[in-house]
Amino acid sequence: MAAACCIAAAAHAADPVPLAREIGVDPSKNLTQSHVLEDVVIAPIPISNPTVGTGLGVVVMPFYHLGPESPLSNTAIAAGYTSSGSWAVGAAQSTRLRGDRLRIDGTLAYFDLHYRFFGKGAEAGSAGQSVPIEQKATAFVPELLFQIGGRAFLGVRYRGIRIETSLDDADVPPSLVQPAGDLKGTIMSSGIGPVAVFDTRDNEMNPASGWLADFRANFAEHSFGSDSSYRTFTLGVNHYRRLGPGVLALRAFGCGASERTPLFDLCLYGAGSDLRGYEIGRYRDRTMLAAQAEYRFPLRGRFGAVAFAGTGKIAPSFGEMDKAPTLPSVGLGLRYLASPRARVNVAFDIARGRDETTAYIYVKEAF
Repeated sequence: MAAACCIAAAAHAADPVPLAREIGVDPSKNLTQSHVLEDVVIAPIPISNPTVGTGLGVVVMPFYHLGPESPLSNTAIAAGYTSSGSWAVGAAQSTRLRGDRLRIDGTLAYFDLHYRFFGKGAEAGSAGQSVPIEQKATAFVPELLFQIGGRAFLGVRYRGIRIETSLDDADVPPSLVQPAGDLKGTIMSSGIGPVAVFDTRDNEMNPASGWLADFRANFAEHSFGSDSSYRTFTLGVNHYRRLGPGVLALRAFGCGASERTPLFDLCLYGAGSDLRGYEIGRYRDRTMLAAQAEYRFPLRGRFGAVAFAGTGKIAPSFGEMDKAPTLPSVGLGLRYLASPRARVNVAFDIARGRDETTAYIYVKEAF
Protein backbone atom coordinates (compact mmCIF):
# COMPACT_ATOMS: atom_id res chain seq x y z
CA MET A 1 0.00 0.00 0.00
CA ALA A 2 2.09 3.16 -0.44
CA ALA A 3 1.52 5.52 2.45
CA ALA A 4 -0.13 2.88 4.51
CA CYS A 5 2.70 0.60 3.49
CA CYS A 6 5.07 2.87 5.32
CA ILE A 7 3.57 2.80 8.77
CA ALA A 8 2.71 -0.65 9.96
CA ALA A 9 0.47 -3.46 8.95
CA ALA A 10 -3.03 -4.75 9.10
CA ALA A 11 -4.37 -8.00 10.41
CA HIS A 12 -1.26 -10.09 10.10
CA ALA A 13 1.21 -11.12 12.75
CA ALA A 14 2.88 -8.00 14.03
CA ASP A 15 1.38 -6.02 11.26
CA PRO A 16 -2.32 -6.00 10.51
CA VAL A 17 -2.16 -5.13 6.76
CA PRO A 18 1.37 -4.70 5.66
CA LEU A 19 1.96 -1.04 5.93
CA ALA A 20 5.69 -1.04 6.51
CA ARG A 21 7.30 -3.26 8.98
CA GLU A 22 11.03 -2.85 8.06
CA ILE A 23 12.64 0.57 8.04
CA GLY A 24 16.17 0.63 6.71
CA VAL A 25 19.74 1.48 7.63
CA ASP A 26 23.00 1.96 5.79
CA PRO A 27 25.62 -0.05 7.69
CA SER A 28 28.53 1.68 5.96
CA LYS A 29 31.28 2.54 8.42
CA ASN A 30 32.87 5.31 6.33
CA LEU A 31 31.23 8.10 8.31
CA THR A 32 34.07 10.45 9.16
CA GLN A 33 32.65 13.22 6.95
CA SER A 34 28.98 12.57 7.75
CA HIS A 35 26.56 14.91 9.51
CA VAL A 36 23.92 14.01 12.10
CA LEU A 37 21.12 14.50 9.56
CA GLU A 38 22.06 12.75 6.32
CA ASP A 39 18.89 13.14 4.25
CA VAL A 40 15.11 13.57 4.36
CA VAL A 41 12.67 11.91 1.98
CA ILE A 42 9.34 13.76 1.69
CA ALA A 43 7.08 12.23 -0.90
CA PRO A 44 3.43 12.35 -1.91
CA ILE A 45 2.83 8.76 -3.00
CA PRO A 46 -0.07 7.56 -5.18
CA ILE A 47 -1.50 4.45 -3.53
CA SER A 48 -2.38 1.41 -5.60
CA ASN A 49 -3.18 -1.84 -3.83
CA PRO A 50 -5.67 -4.61 -4.65
CA THR A 51 -6.86 -4.79 -1.03
CA VAL A 52 -7.85 -1.16 -0.39
CA GLY A 53 -7.96 0.44 -3.85
CA THR A 54 -6.31 3.62 -5.11
CA GLY A 55 -5.56 6.85 -3.30
CA LEU A 56 -2.87 9.17 -2.04
CA GLY A 57 -0.42 9.09 0.83
CA VAL A 58 2.34 11.27 2.24
CA VAL A 59 5.61 9.91 3.63
CA VAL A 60 8.20 11.87 5.62
CA MET A 61 11.38 9.88 6.33
CA PRO A 62 14.47 11.57 7.84
CA PHE A 63 17.77 9.63 8.03
CA TYR A 64 20.31 10.49 10.73
CA HIS A 65 23.29 9.22 12.75
CA LEU A 66 23.05 8.67 16.53
CA GLY A 67 26.77 8.28 17.13
CA PRO A 68 30.01 8.52 15.12
CA GLU A 69 30.31 4.74 14.73
CA SER A 70 26.63 3.93 14.21
CA PRO A 71 24.89 3.32 10.88
CA LEU A 72 21.89 5.34 9.80
CA SER A 73 18.76 5.46 11.95
CA ASN A 74 15.48 6.71 10.55
CA THR A 75 11.93 7.68 11.36
CA ALA A 76 9.00 7.16 8.99
CA ILE A 77 5.80 9.16 9.44
CA ALA A 78 3.00 8.45 7.00
CA ALA A 79 -0.68 8.95 6.31
CA GLY A 80 -2.90 7.85 3.46
CA TYR A 81 -6.46 7.61 2.16
CA THR A 82 -7.89 5.34 -0.57
CA SER A 83 -10.94 4.98 -2.78
CA SER A 84 -12.41 2.23 -0.57
CA GLY A 85 -12.71 4.71 2.32
CA SER A 86 -9.67 3.20 4.05
CA TRP A 87 -7.21 5.50 5.82
CA ALA A 88 -4.22 5.13 8.10
CA VAL A 89 -1.74 7.21 10.09
CA GLY A 90 1.33 6.07 11.94
CA ALA A 91 5.02 6.14 12.62
CA ALA A 92 7.82 3.58 12.46
CA GLN A 93 11.19 3.98 14.14
CA SER A 94 14.51 2.29 13.37
CA THR A 95 17.29 3.17 15.82
CA ARG A 96 20.92 2.02 15.53
CA LEU A 97 23.13 2.70 18.55
CA ARG A 98 26.62 1.84 19.83
CA GLY A 99 28.00 1.03 16.40
CA ASP A 100 24.92 -1.12 15.64
CA ARG A 101 25.39 -3.25 18.77
CA LEU A 102 21.93 -2.13 19.94
CA ARG A 103 18.79 -1.85 17.80
CA ILE A 104 15.57 -0.27 19.05
CA ASP A 105 12.70 -0.42 16.57
CA GLY A 106 8.98 0.11 16.81
CA THR A 107 5.68 0.86 15.10
CA LEU A 108 2.65 2.82 16.31
CA ALA A 109 -0.30 3.05 13.93
CA TYR A 110 -4.04 3.52 13.63
CA PHE A 111 -5.95 2.42 10.57
CA ASP A 112 -9.53 2.15 9.36
CA LEU A 113 -9.66 -0.46 6.58
CA HIS A 114 -12.50 -1.35 4.20
CA TYR A 115 -11.84 -4.53 2.24
CA ARG A 116 -13.28 -7.93 1.30
CA PHE A 117 -13.24 -11.03 3.52
CA PHE A 118 -13.06 -14.36 1.64
CA GLY A 119 -12.95 -16.85 4.52
CA LYS A 120 -10.24 -19.29 5.59
CA GLY A 121 -8.26 -21.74 3.47
CA ALA A 122 -7.14 -22.02 -0.14
CA GLU A 123 -10.56 -23.31 -1.27
CA ALA A 124 -12.27 -20.19 0.11
CA GLY A 125 -9.82 -17.96 -1.76
CA SER A 126 -10.28 -19.86 -5.01
CA ALA A 127 -14.10 -19.76 -4.69
CA GLY A 128 -13.95 -15.96 -4.82
CA GLN A 129 -17.00 -15.36 -2.59
CA SER A 130 -16.51 -12.43 -0.21
CA VAL A 131 -18.24 -10.03 2.14
CA PRO A 132 -17.25 -6.37 2.69
CA ILE A 133 -15.91 -5.69 6.17
CA GLU A 134 -14.51 -2.72 8.08
CA GLN A 135 -11.67 -3.03 10.57
CA LYS A 136 -10.49 -0.27 12.89
CA ALA A 137 -7.28 -1.06 14.70
CA THR A 138 -4.54 0.38 16.85
CA ALA A 139 -1.15 -1.37 16.77
CA PHE A 140 1.87 -0.87 19.04
CA VAL A 141 4.92 -3.05 18.33
CA PRO A 142 8.23 -2.11 20.04
CA GLU A 143 11.31 -4.29 19.60
CA LEU A 144 14.72 -4.47 21.31
CA LEU A 145 17.71 -6.29 19.77
CA PHE A 146 21.25 -6.84 21.09
CA GLN A 147 24.24 -7.87 18.99
CA ILE A 148 25.45 -11.23 20.26
CA GLY A 149 28.41 -11.69 17.92
CA GLY A 150 29.36 -10.82 14.39
CA ARG A 151 26.21 -9.79 12.54
CA ALA A 152 23.82 -11.82 14.73
CA PHE A 153 21.19 -10.17 16.92
CA LEU A 154 18.87 -11.53 19.60
CA GLY A 155 16.05 -9.75 21.38
CA VAL A 156 12.40 -9.50 22.33
CA ARG A 157 9.31 -7.84 20.92
CA TYR A 158 5.97 -6.81 22.42
CA ARG A 159 2.96 -6.82 20.11
CA GLY A 160 -0.32 -5.21 21.09
CA ILE A 161 -3.22 -4.87 18.64
CA ARG A 162 -6.83 -3.88 19.28
CA ILE A 163 -9.12 -4.60 16.32
CA GLU A 164 -12.79 -3.71 15.96
CA THR A 165 -14.51 -5.50 13.05
CA SER A 166 -17.96 -4.83 11.59
CA LEU A 167 -19.77 -6.04 8.47
CA ASP A 168 -23.11 -5.76 6.70
CA ASP A 169 -25.12 -8.89 7.55
CA ALA A 170 -27.67 -8.22 4.80
CA ASP A 171 -25.92 -10.11 2.00
CA VAL A 172 -23.46 -12.65 3.38
CA PRO A 173 -22.83 -15.78 1.24
CA PRO A 174 -23.88 -18.95 3.12
CA SER A 175 -20.29 -20.24 3.13
CA LEU A 176 -19.13 -17.12 4.99
CA VAL A 177 -21.85 -16.82 7.65
CA GLN A 178 -19.88 -18.69 10.33
CA PRO A 179 -16.34 -17.37 9.67
CA ALA A 180 -17.59 -13.80 9.21
CA GLY A 181 -19.42 -14.10 12.52
CA ASP A 182 -16.16 -15.05 14.20
CA LEU A 183 -14.63 -11.78 12.98
CA LYS A 184 -17.30 -9.44 14.36
CA GLY A 185 -16.73 -7.47 17.53
CA THR A 186 -13.61 -6.19 19.25
CA ILE A 187 -10.54 -8.35 19.86
CA MET A 188 -7.46 -7.47 21.90
CA SER A 189 -4.28 -9.37 21.09
CA SER A 190 -1.32 -8.83 23.42
CA GLY A 191 1.82 -10.91 23.49
CA ILE A 192 5.58 -11.05 23.59
CA GLY A 193 8.05 -13.21 21.73
CA PRO A 194 11.68 -13.74 20.76
CA VAL A 195 13.38 -12.14 17.77
CA ALA A 196 16.53 -13.48 16.10
CA VAL A 197 18.25 -11.75 13.16
CA PHE A 198 21.36 -12.52 11.12
CA ASP A 199 22.17 -9.57 8.88
CA THR A 200 25.20 -9.18 6.58
CA ARG A 201 23.56 -6.88 4.01
CA ASP A 202 25.61 -3.95 2.76
CA ASN A 203 22.53 -1.71 2.91
CA GLU A 204 19.15 -2.34 4.49
CA MET A 205 17.10 -0.09 2.24
CA ASN A 206 18.50 -1.32 -1.08
CA PRO A 207 20.98 -4.19 -0.57
CA ALA A 208 23.36 -5.38 -3.28
CA SER A 209 25.08 -8.19 -1.34
CA GLY A 210 24.72 -10.23 1.83
CA TRP A 211 22.19 -12.30 3.77
CA LEU A 212 19.23 -11.58 6.03
CA ALA A 213 17.67 -14.30 8.19
CA ASP A 214 14.80 -13.04 10.31
CA PHE A 215 12.80 -15.08 12.88
CA ARG A 216 9.94 -13.66 14.95
CA ALA A 217 7.49 -15.41 17.26
CA ASN A 218 4.52 -14.11 19.24
CA PHE A 219 2.95 -15.69 22.33
CA ALA A 220 -0.40 -14.02 22.98
CA GLU A 221 -1.60 -14.88 26.48
CA HIS A 222 -4.45 -13.91 28.81
CA SER A 223 -1.84 -12.92 31.40
CA PHE A 224 -0.59 -10.24 28.98
CA GLY A 225 -4.09 -8.83 28.45
CA SER A 226 -4.96 -10.84 25.33
CA ASP A 227 -8.55 -12.02 24.78
CA SER A 228 -7.29 -15.37 23.49
CA SER A 229 -4.18 -17.49 23.91
CA TYR A 230 -2.34 -18.53 20.73
CA ARG A 231 1.07 -18.59 19.01
CA THR A 232 2.41 -17.38 15.67
CA PHE A 233 5.84 -17.37 14.04
CA THR A 234 7.48 -16.16 10.82
CA LEU A 235 10.85 -17.01 9.30
CA GLY A 236 12.30 -15.23 6.27
CA VAL A 237 15.66 -15.75 4.55
CA ASN A 238 16.92 -13.27 1.92
CA HIS A 239 20.09 -13.37 -0.19
CA TYR A 240 21.51 -10.64 -2.43
CA ARG A 241 24.36 -10.82 -4.94
CA ARG A 242 25.60 -8.75 -7.85
CA LEU A 243 24.89 -10.33 -11.23
CA GLY A 244 25.94 -8.54 -14.40
CA PRO A 245 24.87 -4.89 -14.28
CA GLY A 246 22.29 -5.52 -11.57
CA VAL A 247 21.47 -7.38 -8.36
CA LEU A 248 19.78 -10.77 -7.93
CA ALA A 249 17.56 -10.87 -4.81
CA LEU A 250 16.18 -14.18 -3.49
CA ARG A 251 13.68 -14.74 -0.68
CA ALA A 252 12.13 -17.76 1.09
CA PHE A 253 9.42 -17.33 3.73
CA GLY A 254 7.44 -19.49 6.14
CA CYS A 255 4.59 -18.71 8.52
CA GLY A 256 2.78 -20.79 11.14
CA ALA A 257 -0.08 -20.24 13.60
CA SER A 258 -1.64 -22.37 16.34
CA GLU A 259 -5.21 -23.71 16.27
CA ARG A 260 -6.84 -20.93 18.32
CA THR A 261 -5.34 -18.10 16.28
CA PRO A 262 -7.97 -15.43 15.40
CA LEU A 263 -8.82 -15.11 11.70
CA PHE A 264 -7.13 -11.70 11.41
CA ASP A 265 -3.82 -13.14 12.65
CA LEU A 266 -3.54 -16.17 10.37
CA CYS A 267 -0.87 -16.35 7.67
CA LEU A 268 -1.99 -13.95 4.94
CA TYR A 269 -0.81 -14.62 1.40
CA GLY A 270 0.21 -11.41 -0.32
CA ALA A 271 1.04 -9.58 2.92
CA GLY A 272 4.36 -7.88 3.51
CA SER A 273 6.93 -9.13 1.01
CA ASP A 274 5.16 -12.40 0.13
CA LEU A 275 3.89 -12.28 -2.63
CA ARG A 276 2.82 -9.52 -5.00
CA GLY A 277 -0.21 -10.14 -7.23
CA TYR A 278 -2.66 -11.16 -4.49
CA GLU A 279 -5.35 -9.34 -2.55
CA ILE A 280 -4.24 -9.54 1.07
CA GLY A 281 -6.43 -11.94 3.02
CA ARG A 282 -8.02 -13.68 0.04
CA TYR A 283 -5.81 -16.67 0.84
CA ARG A 284 -5.31 -17.21 4.57
CA ASP A 285 -4.67 -20.27 6.73
CA ARG A 286 -2.54 -21.56 9.61
CA THR A 287 0.59 -22.27 7.53
CA MET A 288 2.23 -20.67 4.52
CA LEU A 289 5.34 -21.21 2.38
CA ALA A 290 6.57 -18.86 -0.35
CA ALA A 291 9.69 -18.30 -2.47
CA GLN A 292 10.57 -15.61 -5.01
CA ALA A 293 13.40 -14.15 -7.05
CA GLU A 294 13.87 -10.59 -8.31
CA TYR A 295 16.45 -9.09 -10.66
CA ARG A 296 17.11 -5.36 -10.14
CA PHE A 297 19.03 -3.42 -12.77
CA PRO A 298 19.77 0.24 -13.61
CA LEU A 299 18.31 2.15 -16.55
CA ARG A 300 19.33 5.81 -16.90
CA GLY A 301 20.05 8.41 -14.24
CA ARG A 302 18.04 7.70 -11.11
CA PHE A 303 15.77 5.18 -12.84
CA GLY A 304 15.94 1.39 -12.62
CA ALA A 305 13.77 -1.64 -13.27
CA VAL A 306 13.00 -5.04 -11.77
CA ALA A 307 11.63 -8.38 -12.97
CA PHE A 308 10.31 -10.88 -10.42
CA ALA A 309 8.63 -14.26 -10.11
CA GLY A 310 7.64 -16.50 -7.24
CA THR A 311 5.29 -19.17 -5.96
CA GLY A 312 3.85 -20.45 -2.72
CA LYS A 313 1.03 -22.24 -0.90
CA ILE A 314 -1.20 -21.97 2.17
CA ALA A 315 -2.64 -24.95 4.07
CA PRO A 316 -4.06 -25.95 7.48
CA SER A 317 -0.68 -27.53 8.34
CA PHE A 318 2.76 -27.93 6.78
CA GLY A 319 2.04 -31.64 6.29
CA GLU A 320 -0.90 -30.77 4.01
CA MET A 321 1.04 -28.43 1.71
CA ASP A 322 1.29 -31.05 -1.04
CA LYS A 323 -2.52 -31.02 -1.40
CA ALA A 324 -2.81 -27.22 -1.55
CA PRO A 325 -3.09 -25.33 -4.86
CA THR A 326 -0.01 -23.50 -6.14
CA LEU A 327 -0.21 -19.69 -6.03
CA PRO A 328 2.27 -18.22 -8.55
CA SER A 329 3.33 -14.60 -9.04
CA VAL A 330 5.18 -12.83 -11.86
CA GLY A 331 5.73 -9.17 -12.67
CA LEU A 332 7.77 -6.14 -13.70
CA GLY A 333 8.51 -2.84 -12.02
CA LEU A 334 10.16 0.58 -12.25
CA ARG A 335 12.29 2.28 -9.60
CA TYR A 336 13.14 5.93 -8.93
CA LEU A 337 16.00 6.74 -6.54
CA ALA A 338 14.38 9.31 -4.22
CA SER A 339 17.38 9.52 -1.83
CA PRO A 340 20.86 8.78 -3.26
CA ARG A 341 22.48 9.08 0.20
CA ALA A 342 20.18 6.56 1.89
CA ARG A 343 19.57 4.57 -1.34
CA VAL A 344 15.79 4.79 -0.96
CA ASN A 345 13.66 3.95 -4.00
CA VAL A 346 10.07 4.75 -4.87
CA ALA A 347 8.69 1.61 -6.52
CA PHE A 348 5.97 0.93 -9.09
CA ASP A 349 5.14 -2.75 -9.82
CA ILE A 350 2.69 -4.65 -11.98
CA ALA A 351 2.16 -8.23 -10.77
CA ARG A 352 0.10 -11.14 -12.07
CA GLY A 353 -1.17 -13.66 -9.52
CA ARG A 354 -3.45 -16.67 -9.83
CA ASP A 355 -6.63 -14.61 -9.96
CA GLU A 356 -5.84 -11.13 -11.24
CA THR A 357 -3.28 -8.52 -12.28
CA THR A 358 -2.55 -5.79 -9.73
CA ALA A 359 -0.50 -2.60 -9.42
CA TYR A 360 1.58 -1.39 -6.46
CA ILE A 361 3.25 1.89 -5.56
CA TYR A 362 5.38 2.02 -2.39
CA VAL A 363 8.63 3.24 -0.82
CA LYS A 364 11.65 0.89 -0.49
CA GLU A 365 12.21 -2.47 -2.13
CA ALA A 366 9.70 -5.30 -1.74
CA PHE A 367 12.29 -7.28 0.26
